[in-house]
Amino acid sequence: MDKLGEHIERMMKPYREIAKITEPMRKFHEQSKAIQKAIEPTLELQKKLAEPLINFQKSFENINKIYASIPKFENPFLEHLEAFKKIGERLKEYTQKTPDHFLLIAQYGWFIDLESELNLPSQVAFNIQDRRVDLANELLVDYYKTNIGDIFERLIKRHYNRKEILESIKNSFQDGNYSILIPSVLTQVDGICFDFTKKKFFIKETKNKKYKFLPEVIAELEKSAGNFLNLYLSPLQNQTPIMAREQDIGKFPCKLNRHEILHGISTDYGTEINSLKVISLLKYVSDLLTDLDDKTLSTTKI
Repeated sequence: MDKLGEHIERMMKPYREIAKITEPMRKFHEQSKAIQKAIEPTLELQKKLAEPLINFQKSFENINKIYASIPKFENPFLEHLEAFKKIGERLKEYTQKTPDHFLLIAQYGWFIDLESELNLPSQVAFNIQDRRVDLANELLVDYYKTNIGDIFERLIKRHYNRKEILESIKNSFQDGNYSILIPSVLTQVDGICFDFTKKKFFIKETKNKKYKFLPEVIAELEKSAGNFLNLYLSPLQNQTPIMAREQDIGKFPCKLNRHEILHGISTDYGTEINSLKVISLLKYVSDLLTDLDDKTLSTTKI
């Protein structure tokens, strides 16, 4: 929610700055009108001295003309109500489409960084819907490779008890040791989830029919999440390839699956793109859990 507020604030900032700049001109305009009114009787009585007074008056008229030429700055909020209306429409569209976008992207093995730009999910989802999966992958590969340093800096700060493991994962990515990196990341997803909830991420619910075969932790996340955070839970509320049962993997366009990797069934998973996909999952889970927990847990303190 904070990022959304910051995004709207950035859009409104120029209008506030314009209002500040033009406030002295508006006040001067009002003062000039008052002076003009005050000197009108004098102009009638002193026609012989009219010339200098007329010139004086014209100077104010020129100022009035300049000010009149920029009426749009006098009240930028009223003048730009249409812009705010469009912001509202975009926010409504965002809340309606975001769960579907997040789920669609997760079907292809990716999870969205909750600290990324608000339009990233829609850009990726639109490319997938247009059957440009390669371009969607390129967008996310570029995003995570560009931000890999910042992502691990955030993860280490949040989960300092895992500092050495996280640094090792980062180094493995830089060295291209993807086959070693991927299992390690998947274990850390479980571990970080356990730190916050005392439940492992990849342990599936078996008793509650509503959440059957979904992560056991989802019920607790739904209970704790506010309305805005709920927008991002769809990948956990539905089956996705990374956590699907072995017999269900064929239903998905992406075959990257935690069970097959950790049990030695899959042997061709060690690629750069798969490394970034599991890192995206790690960041996504960390984002959700830290947003739900206002204070740092004792297990993550320095």
